[in-house]
Amino acid sequence: MKNKIICCMEKNIKKILNDIPDGVKASITFFLANVITAGIAYITTPLYTRLLTAEEFGQVSVFLTWFQLLGIIAMFNLSAGVFNNGMVDYPTKRNEYSFSLLILSNIITLIFMLPIILFYVKIKIWIGMEIKYLYLMMALFLLQPAYSFWAAKLRYELKYKPILCWTIICALVAPISSLYLLYNTEFDKVFSRIFGSYGILLIIYLGFYVYIYIKSGGRLEVIFWKEALKFSIPLLPHYLSTYLLNSCDKLMISNLIGDTATAYYSIAYSVGTIGIVVWTAINSSLVPYTYEKCKVDDYTSIANITKPILLLFGVVSVLIILFAPEVVHIMAPPKYYECIFVIPPIIAGVFFQIQYFIYANIVFYHKKTKYVMYASVSATILNLILNFFCIKEWGYIAAGYTTLISYMIQAMLDYFAMKKVVRKKVYDMKFIVSLSLVIVIIAVLSTILYRLQNFIRYGLIIAIFLVCLIQKEKIVYLFKKFNKVD
Repeated sequence: MKNKIICCMEKNIKKILNDIPDGVKASITFFLANVITAGIAYITTPLYTRLLTAEEFGQVSVFLTWFQLLGIIAMFNLSAGVFNNGMVDYPTKRNEYSFSLLILSNIITLIFMLPIILFYVKIKIWIGMEIKYLYLMMALFLLQPAYSFWAAKLRYELKYKPILCWTIICALVAPISSLYLLYNTEFDKVFSRIFGSYGILLIIYLGFYVYIYIKSGGRLEVIFWKEALKFSIPLLPHYLSTYLLNSCDKLMISNLIGDTATAYYSIAYSVGTIGIVVWTAINSSLVPYTYEKCKVDDYTSIANITKPILLLFGVVSVLIILFAPEVVHIMAPPKYYECIFVIPPIIAGVFFQIQYFIYANIVFYHKKTKYVMYASVSATILNLILNFFCIKEWGYIAAGYTTLISYMIQAMLDYFAMKKVVRKKVYDMKFIVSLSLVIVIIAVLSTILYRLQNFIRYGLIIAIFLVCLIQKEKIVYLFKKFNKVD
C-alpha cells in the first residue's frame, strides 16, 4: 500500500512537471542559475572584504572594470544581440554559426590586444595595471566567447539543464581557487584574487572551445562574418556607452577620490546588481519570446507579458532597497556601512536600465541598431559630465544619483527609438511611467528611513510580503502565461 502511494505521488509530480511550459521551466532555471552565481558572489564578498584591504579591494574592482570595458572591443560583444538574430536566421546551421563567430571573435581579439601589449610601456600609466593582467585578459578574450556562444545557443533553444549545471560549476570553482590562494599565500593578494578566479576558468573555457569545434565539424562560413560585423560595428559605441554608464563611476571615483572610495561604492553597486541578476534571468526567456512575437507582428502579447513582469520587478527593487542595511552588514565590515546611502539611487537606476531591454529587444529584432546606439552614447556622455562635477563636489554617493538621471534619459530615448522603428503603440506607457515614479520616490525617501527606527522598514517589508501572499494566484498565473512560443 505504501509503495502504491509513493508511486502515485511520483506520477503526480512528474505530471505536474511535464505540464509546466518549457518557457516557464527555462525562466525558472535561468533565474536559479543567476541566483546561484550571485549568491556565491555575495557569500564570498564578506571574505574578500576581510582578506583584502579597502585599497586592494578597490584595485580588484578597477581591474574587473577594465576587463569588461576592453572586452567589449576585443570580442565585439558577438554573443549578445547579433547571436540571437543568427539563431533566428540560421536554425539549421547554429553550430556552424557559433564556430564561425568564435573565430571572428578571436581575430578581433588579436588585432585589438596585441598593439596594447606591444606598446604597454607607453600606455601603462593610463592602464594602471601590470602587464601580467593584460596577458590574462587576452587569454580570457580568446577563450571566454566559446562558453558565451554555447550558453546563448542553449538559452535560445530553452535547453536549461546543461546551463544550470555549468553555471554552478563555474560559480564554485572560481571563488574556491581564489580563496585558496588568498589563504595560503602571503605575497600580492590582488594577484591571488584575480588569477585564482580566472586561471581555473580558462581551462573550462578551453573545453567549450574544443566542444564547439567538434560540433561544427570545423566548418567555417565567412559569410556569417559580414552580417555579424554589419550588425555589431554600429553597436560598439552602444555597448561601450552602456558599460561606461554602468562602470565609469568606479573609474572616476578611483581617479578623483581614491581606491578606498571605489571599494565602498563597489559594495553598494554589488547590492544593486541583485536586481540585474533577477532581470537577466527573465530577459533570457523574454528575448526569444519577443523575437517570435515580432515575427507575426503580435506586439499586444509582448505588452501583456511585460506589464506584470515589470510590476514584479518593481516589487523586488523596493525589497532590495528596504533590505539594503542588512545586506551591507553581511557583505562587509562596519567601515563600509555608509555606502548604504548610495544603494537606493543605484537600484532605481537599475529599474530604468531594464526598461532599455524591453525597448531594445524589439529594435534589435528589426536590426535598427543605430537608434539604440544614439540613446546609450547620449546617456553616457551626460553621466561622464555629471560625474566629473558632482563626485568632486559631493563625493562617491553623488555617483549613484548621476547614474540614476542618466538611466532615466537612456530609457526615454530608447522608448522613442522603439516607437520610431515600430510606428505603433506597444507598451502601456502610463503604467510604466507611474511605476517608475513610485520607485524613484521610494528610493529618495528610503535614505530617510535608514536613519529612523528599523521597525518602520520591517513593517513595510512585512506589508509587501502580505500583499504578495494575497495576490499569489495572480503571480502564479503570470508564470503560467509565460509559455514557450511555437
